Amino acid sequence: MHLHPLDDLVLDETTKAIPPGVAVRLHDVGSMSWNLLRGDVPLPAAVIRESALDHNSRWMQRFLAKRNAVIAPHVKTTMCPQIMQRQLRDGAWGVTVATLHQMKVCRRFGIDRIVLANQLVGRLELDALVAELNASAGLDFYMLIDSLDAVRLASEAVGRAGPASRPIQVLVERGYPGGRTGCRNNDTALEVARAAHAAPQLRLCGVEAFEGLIKPKDGGPARAVADFVDEIGALYEACAGENLFERAPPIVTAGGSSFYDIVLDRLSGSGAQVITRSGCYVSHDSGIYQAEQKRILAATGENEGLVNALEVWTHVQSCPEPGLAILTAGKRDFGTDSGLPVPLLISRDGGSPETLAGCEIFASNDQHAYMRVAATVSVKVGDRIGLGVSHPCTTFDKWQILFLVDDAYEIVGALKTYF
Repeated sequence: MHLHPLDDLVLDETTKAIPPGVAVRLHDVGSMSWNLLRGDVPLPAAVIRESALDHNSRWMQRFLAKRNAVIAPHVKTTMCPQIMQRQLRDGAWGVTVATLHQMKVCRRFGIDRIVLANQLVGRLELDALVAELNASAGLDFYMLIDSLDAVRLASEAVGRAGPASRPIQVLVERGYPGGRTGCRNNDTALEVARAAHAAPQLRLCGVEAFEGLIKPKDGGPARAVADFVDEIGALYEACAGENLFERAPPIVTAGGSSFYDIVLDRLSGSGAQVITRSGCYVSHDSGIYQAEQKRILAATGENEGLVNALEVWTHVQSCPEPGLAILTAGKRDFGTDSGLPVPLLISRDGGSPETLAGCEIFASNDQHAYMRVAATVSVKVGDRIGLGVSHPCTTFDKWQILFLVDDAYEIVGALKTYF
């Protein structure tokens, strides 16, 4: 992987959080001597704490090594080539994407092992995929299929490219009733796997599933996930028993950012190459994944875990009534799909950040957030507030540039996203 497309990228005041009157190359941001808390950049601004980013990337690799598994992180979370490079440097097996656009971004930066955890069905998209495969002999690419129609459409796309075209490597996708995509039972999945194996334009390389959205009928989500993963294991065994796989070892891949521990526990020892695909681990969060991390640590006995790396910093703009502060960040700056942000830190008069307790974000507009302030907490106009978010995917996509900061909030770099 390389970062050559970033070499000549210039940032100016038309990019959110870049100071007015400034034009600076992306690679030079770290030499500008900017400090977030000193007022050197306009707020709101999104930051990644470098120490937490590095900790999370390395923590996950250690966690996986103990369980004889690998990760292809779902880069839809960050869509940031610089973060992808860190993940691959630290040992990621490849990357996961969800769309043709995301795959093309990864290819632009030289990533050569990609799992498309989705299905392309349009003629334009499939033809573009086949063209990429045929232009890139070293590209190790996998796509999902969950129906005989998907087998037919993918096969036809390869056929249109001519007899010398590379086949598409595919993974049969197992879903569950009421879920998203994926075969609803193993009998259907086995039928699709047989069809893929029989199609000369395709290579069946394994089994895929996503367990993160299961809604349990009883017994709690962890039990429902475990039962589902056992069905994935049974599907793998059935396909292997019929010699349907055309890759050694075959792949079994599942595991989002909430239940990867259960996936690894149930699938280890299967004989497959077990690949998990968490995307949010690298930044973690202050909401839904923080709660799941507590469960994972309790279940696995790990004595340390992931830490939040992503913060959105904002000013207190107004204190119009007792117990209320209005902040200068809103839905254009942070995600709200999995809960409102959490006030974590306060910096007064440019000073070092202090833990902010007794405050709560209870509403937001496009450009503002409403923070309830306890009577024991002193907050004034101009204070800087650091917010933690829930579900980082929908905060990253609000920012073209995030600042990389050290523990003193000195800005040591700028991270470019491609949403």
